[in-house]
Amino acid sequence: MSPRAIVLLLSVLCLLADPGWAARRGGTYRLALVTDPPTLDPAQATDTTSSAIIRQLFDGLLELDERMQPVPSLAARWGVSQDQRVYTFHLRPGVRFHHGRELTARDVKASFERAARGKRPWVFEKIQGAPAFIRGQAQAIRGIRVPDARTVEITLERPFAPFPMLMAYDAAFVVPVEEAERLGPAFASRPVGTGPFRFVAWRHDDQVALEAFPGHFRGAPFLERVVYRIIPEETTRFAEYLAGNLEHVDVPTGHFRALRADPALSRELHVWPTLGTYALRFTVTRPPFDNPTLRRAFNHAIDKEAIARVILEESVVVARGVLPPGMPGHDPALVGHPYDPEQARRLLAEAGHPGGRGLPPITLHYNVNPLHRRIAELVQAQLRELGVTIQLASLDWAAYIKLVDDGGTQWHRMGWIADYPDPENFLTVLFHSRNHGAAGNTSRYANPAVDRLLDEADRLPLGPGRLAKYREAERLIVADAPWVFLYHYTSRLLQKPYVRDLERSPLSGAPEMHVAPLRKVWLDR
Repeated sequence: MSPRAIVLLLSVLCLLADPGWAARRGGTYRLALVTDPPTLDPAQATDTTSSAIIRQLFDGLLELDERMQPVPSLAARWGVSQDQRVYTFHLRPGVRFHHGRELTARDVKASFERAARGKRPWVFEKIQGAPAFIRGQAQAIRGIRVPDARTVEITLERPFAPFPMLMAYDAAFVVPVEEAERLGPAFASRPVGTGPFRFVAWRHDDQVALEAFPGHFRGAPFLERVVYRIIPEETTRFAEYLAGNLEHVDVPTGHFRALRADPALSRELHVWPTLGTYALRFTVTRPPFDNPTLRRAFNHAIDKEAIARVILEESVVVARGVLPPGMPGHDPALVGHPYDPEQARRLLAEAGHPGGRGLPPITLHYNVNPLHRRIAELVQAQLRELGVTIQLASLDWAAYIKLVDDGGTQWHRMGWIADYPDPENFLTVLFHSRNHGAAGNTSRYANPAVDRLLDEADRLPLGPGRLAKYREAERLIVADAPWVFLYHYTSRLLQKPYVRDLERSPLSGAPEMHVAPLRKVWLDR
């Protein structure tokens, strides 16, 4: 061996021997939630706060990797029939729930049927027989078969190209149904899954604690514990991060430019696009917003560029429609409803309320958060210039999401982060008439032409023809103005330098990044 080769070999051996080169085990990961999660039950969650923790406690048949592609999880492998309707999943052997019992294919079937009658039935409605089961007209979903203890066969009513992505969504996570039945509603606060972390304790409005599950099928995670602290005030979260009490934190409103200019903290600042849209949603089944002309007037009255420039400090992209950049089917040619006060006045008069006359005070609801409050106050001021009175009302998240899901608002703030990178997850879930309420369409929007286009697109294979249908549907939706489309999210995160392997995916969520798989994270200190 030449001297040069020997030196190279010794260098490699030194790197391998260096304990700092390999991932280290141990430590507690501390992060903050803005509000107490409403539930830790995958069948009942509809929000990203709950999902943040659920994704650490449970597993699905598949998961999405950093490139947003489905890969094996509880299923070691899967295949699909030639007609694209029958999916066969082969489970890993030896997977165990946190309470010790081994997972079987029957757990998958029972979990899916339980969740199909939960808060997100749309995840399962493509399965043969699921609609009748969801309506209570059948005892089981006939499209789910269990040929043996390690095989699950799922037959769809018709081909649905993104179905593998649905199998990675947290509503499709697997639970030990006997525990869910034994605990009843208490399962939501005493969850049992197969995930890399298991539940330890929940002090409501204070913290949720998890610990490493050494029996996870991938092996124990690197972290010993994860502690979610409930800290509603963003200035308090930021102060806790600066004091070294949190491993990562969202960027406080109004601090982005200063942090970007700070010599030290700028090195801890991370910004990347997120597949999400922030909007103000009208409840279109209730006066006065059953009038599309009035909805268009409100859209033109609001300066979205000012919100992005002043409040978000030029860190987000102004929205012209529903689909964010980076989502297949995003239409850069959409114009939307640009800020135009004169057009807003004309449309207000056309809607029967010149100068706002005859229009009762409108209540805009938002969940407690300084950013939401600042946006709502700017919207209130801009509509006041047109003679429209806006009253602001804020609630904590659990009460807020219940009010929204039940249709109890006139106008409400809501964000949407993609569950999986497909336009169906935005357009069908949020605007199809069958999804009114908690299923996603909190505006109660309905347009038969949009429903037809979405149904047609949902049935097509991946490709340009499918995306063209979604784009046509989006143009009709934007014209109907069921939302005021404000901006598309970015994730803006401060992360301690010693944190390693925290994923930054367009699906990670905003403002916090806690939906990332924490099983991969380790602390280099």
